[in-house]
Amino acid sequence: MTDLLMAPLACPETDRFHTALHGKVPDAEVEALRAATILDPELRIALTLVSLGPSYTQVAAMLGIQKHTLQYLLIRAGKALREPGRTSAVLHTAYLHPGFPLPCPREGDRTERPELTDGERLLLEAHASGVTQTTLRDTLNRGLKELRAFNRGLFDKLDADNPSHCVRRAWELGIYTRENGPAVPTGATSGTSRLGLDSDGAKPSCLSANPNGTPAGNTAAPSAG
Repeated sequence: MTDLLMAPLACPETDRFHTALHGKVPDAEVEALRAATILDPELRIALTLVSLGPSYTQVAAMLGIQKHTLQYLLIRAGKALREPGRTSAVLHTAYLHPGFPLPCPREGDRTERPELTDGERLLLEAHASGVTQTTLRDTLNRGLKELRAFNRGLFDKLDADNPSHCVRRAWELGIYTRENGPAVPTGATSGTSRLGLDSDGAKPSCLSANPNGTPAGNTAAPSAG
């Protein structure tokens, strides 16, 4: 049986999609996405472009496709990853997979890891797990006005434009990592968090060049264990 996560061999039609990435993410991330085998190439590229913060209409224009076609690609990605929910949760699930290249900050992006309040962490976890603010309001008995204030603070600190962009920025800044266990625990909506922070607070390395964890530009093999 063919694994839905594994992409078929590259074909010329994917070149147009790869071209859309150039100049929008670092070259190391472009090459890592080209070499990855998880998901079809067009699904990897669609998720990556959406992660940068533009609207679906803008991403569709970048790829030369219709908006409904982009939405279909994102649905396919969610089904393949067994996360058929909001795009921000599909993206987060992709980053958790060891075969999907991790994002790199772009030139000019803020790289200092911010201190998030409990409310801002709650909203970040909600975006990563696909939970809406309305659901948070109903399950936690929190007002929408308060939740929206948390969300504005989160977007400002991460320099993000929407939930998917927020998830990408959290991974870029090392708030979420693969090494420290599940980024979003089962009880995410309780307001607790198990964020993947580096213990020394160091600036995170870009890991996109090697999805197994070797920083970009480093040709050494990952250490055992």
